[in-house]
Amino acid sequence: MYRLIQVRVANRPGALHRITQVALRPKYNIETLSLIATEDPKISIITLGIQFTDDNPAAAARFLARQLAKQVDVIRAIDLTALSE
Repeated sequence: MYRLIQVRVANRPGALHRITQVALRPKYNIETLSLIATEDPKISIITLGIQFTDDNPAAAARFLARQLAKQVDVIRAIDLTALSE
């Protein structure tokens, strides 16, 4: 199932690399990726579109969001798809 995960990050060098590495570690394929600036130049929003092939894609997306939230530059990580369910 395709899920969107939004990550609000501190706008620092290497932040995008660290975020994508967390998603690639469990061998998830990032199908779409967007990075948007916010009104605050110190914060950016990264949205990852991932096709989860796990038995429970919602649980896998929640787990990935929790792993992303542990990263130094991450302010908040949420599964956007879960908000619309």
